[in-house]
Amino acid sequence: MNYFDLNALILTYLGFHGKGNGETETLISEVLPRVEQAARFRRSEGRFTALPLFLRKEPYLSFLSGCSSVVLEAVTLGGEVDLLIRRISKEDMAAGVVADACASALLETLADEAEEVLGKQRTYRFCPGYGGSDISDVKYILEAVRGDRIGITMQQSGLMLPQKTMAGFVGIGKTAQKSCAGCILNEHCAYRKEGRVCYAK
Repeated sequence: MNYFDLNALILTYLGFHGKGNGETETLISEVLPRVEQAARFRRSEGRFTALPLFLRKEPYLSFLSGCSSVVLEAVTLGGEVDLLIRRISKEDMAAGVVADACASALLETLADEAEEVLGKQRTYRFCPGYGGSDISDVKYILEAVRGDRIGITMQQSGLMLPQKTMAGFVGIGKTAQKSCAGCILNEHCAYRKEGRVCYAK
């Protein structure tokens, strides 16, 4: 794991554009090891050569155009991390905010690493809710990959449990780089106002 990139991602989640302040960096160094120790990363996937029905609409069709297959996936850090974040938050609210950011960044990083086995001809991970897509489509992904087998459940509100859980898909057979085109926050993005992007390493 590249801890330099992980630290940069944590700072992004905390709203820093670049280097954090000394207090924040200290909290990250104290909290991140605890989050890593509590994490129980699990992943479930399913590969489809024919697009599942829920993907046969925009913006999914445009995103997957030219792909030979699609991999649906669900990943989670497990409920232990949720418990840890709540415990840290009760002790120190600032440390709790940092712990939450550490967990989000760790989940994204581990998911990226797990996708490396899919080969170089793949898109980035697209999760329902991106680009104006329907976030409720997450339920179809969880059903397809049996998210319950790795401890993921979905509440009536649409929220997934454990909280540090993510569901999305990767197109196979072409490469696609993240861009601002189609992003739901494009018009109001703080990064674009500063001439930067959120996905830069």
